[in-house]
Amino acid sequence: MSTKPAPIRFWNGNKSAPRRCYEAELTQQLLSWIDPGIVLEVDHNDRLTAQAEADIFDEGFDLLITVAGNPKFDGVEKRVISSPIAFGILGCRIPIYRRDQRARILAKSDTPFKAASIALPADWADVPIFQANDYPVVTQASLEACFEQVACGAVDYLCLGANEVQAVFEDYGHPFPELMIATEQVLYYPMPLQFYCHPQAIALQAQLTKTLNEYQRAGALRTLFEQHFGPQVSALALAQRALHRLHNPFLSDGSSLAETLSPLLRTPDPAG
Repeated sequence: MSTKPAPIRFWNGNKSAPRRCYEAELTQQLLSWIDPGIVLEVDHNDRLTAQAEADIFDEGFDLLITVAGNPKFDGVEKRVISSPIAFGILGCRIPIYRRDQRARILAKSDTPFKAASIALPADWADVPIFQANDYPVVTQASLEACFEQVACGAVDYLCLGANEVQAVFEDYGHPFPELMIATEQVLYYPMPLQFYCHPQAIALQAQLTKTLNEYQRAGALRTLFEQHFGPQVSALALAQRALHRLHNPFLSDGSSLAETLSPLLRTPDPAG
């Protein structure tokens, strides 16, 4: 008599709704490829502090997905599956600013967004990335506060990932008709999403690594990605936008992840 596989506990909080949906479905599909009998238990509840997030494996979770090099997990024992799962879309950051400030912001310099102030929630991983690139960051208590500060003109703009900018703008930007999503610009830094496994989940890490590689080779990862984000990527016309590149200080220099340009973006001119 075969033994029923143990359920897998997956923490899926502290992220936008589009990410929650995509990452939960991806995890379910991968586990089904490993063994259709595996039950996935998903917790979508947020953890309200960075420490609570860092302690997630102490709660008994087996698995989560987060950005590569997430500083919240520095010093936390974990097993990382290195293959990215979202084609770099989270690192494609789309600005949101006041309609009447667009010309002023874009006229500032050759690096207009570096010369303007950006509002970011204080606990986002983006904050130290923008700071390391010498962008003037004005941290806020929440994403809602970021929208409010940009709308009233206290801060020049905010940025959201291409996978979520339209959905989040509909939720948070509705009270502010003076705001708009940039149509011709994209800021980019490598920000791959990876699976982090519980430090004792040796077998799970090995199984997921093998299965994710097979899933990618079969084209299933791209198919699932297109189902969730294809219309958004198409509507944003990422490949036609002016590209502003930043480096990610949490990815080691010289690593393939640190140098990777999202395939969703155009290939830059080598001369430029």
